[in-house]
Amino acid sequence: MKNILLTSTAIVAFAGAAAAEVTITGSAEMGVVGGEDVATQFFQDVDVKFTLTGQTDGGLSFGAAVDLDEAGNLGNEFSNQGVAIFVSGGFGTLTMGDTDGALDFALTDAGNIGNPGSINDDETTHAGYLGSYLDGAGFADGQIVRYDYSFGDFAVAVSMEQNAFGDDGLVLDDQVIGTFDIDGDSFEDTFGTDDFDDVNYAIGGTYATEFAGAAVTVGLGYQHAASADVFSFTDLDDDTVIYASDADAIGVGAAFTLDSGFTAGFTYTDFNFGDDFIIVGDIGGGFPGTDDDDAVGGIQFESTDFELDGRHFGIGVGYTFDAFTVHANYGQYDYEFDRGVFDDAEGDITISGYGLALGYDLGGGASLLLGYGKSMASIDSDIEDSFGIDEDDFDTDTYSLGLSMAF
Repeated sequence: MKNILLTSTAIVAFAGAAAAEVTITGSAEMGVVGGEDVATQFFQDVDVKFTLTGQTDGGLSFGAAVDLDEAGNLGNEFSNQGVAIFVSGGFGTLTMGDTDGALDFALTDAGNIGNPGSINDDETTHAGYLGSYLDGAGFADGQIVRYDYSFGDFAVAVSMEQNAFGDDGLVLDDQVIGTFDIDGDSFEDTFGTDDFDDVNYAIGGTYATEFAGAAVTVGLGYQHAASADVFSFTDLDDDTVIYASDADAIGVGAAFTLDSGFTAGFTYTDFNFGDDFIIVGDIGGGFPGTDDDDAVGGIQFESTDFELDGRHFGIGVGYTFDAFTVHANYGQYDYEFDRGVFDDAEGDITISGYGLALGYDLGGGASLLLGYGKSMASIDSDIEDSFGIDEDDFDTDTYSLGLSMAF
């Protein structure tokens, strides 16, 4: 990828700093996309990224990256803006904003192993793919603060993500959420602030080494989320979502690369959800008992017999030869659901999918890319009936073919 250096304005000397630089990179894609539930149609996309870096006289590095494709919230200093800002030195690196949490930092996603990409990311958008773990789970606002430090072959990271509510009340000014106490038949203008933590947090580490002629990286991490979508892979009927009061994830993974161009890896993640939860629905005209049209209504259940445990397994492989790169990945979620307060809703849920990608490097930053993704599901009938989840909805696929250009 070629970097365009704005020499007239981007290299700026100023007091107290050695230098500052601004670089612009970009990409463009065009082609066709389609699938079982998607009409075949033209596709075009463009993205521009600004990278700002500087260094103090004392050797402290600092900078920011602004991805215009994701920066739709610029100007809101209290939310995720699609921007990552960092400072780095001998103490390590501190990053805030649109960045990975510590568990995602530690594990190499199966879909990223030897993947040339596709213009519509079909190979990593199937229902079995897991990419961000509990980052952004539930009511988290997307702003992640991560500290990471490398020493020798080891790297460690810790991270924190703020939720939209907490003991001090709502953090996001534009979010109004209330719960309805079905026993007391009364409206509460706060949303479970006594039951939910203020922050999500995670810790992870990696170890990289050479073994039997292969470059090997292993990772391990833990993440806690103050709230999480119970069925994160789908919304229920009528835009209703079930949120558990907390969730924990423990993940392990490994990836290796051979000099021959072959790469492979896997991840395994175990999930556990808490038994306090809230059913939230998009109620038009505001929540009953309030004059706020933006209020979101919910029913809160505490100390229930609700139980949901899950696990995810992902594997990915890639191979590069001459100008060609081929990639495949497979992922599967397995959930065990115990009805709790939901009568007759008990059983197993399996959500899976696989992705394929083929790339041909034309040189100069241009590539021909082909992508395919397939999703599948197996859901016990009791759960289908209780929550309106239809396993046939997951039996779908998408594909794309086109030209990618990097600048």
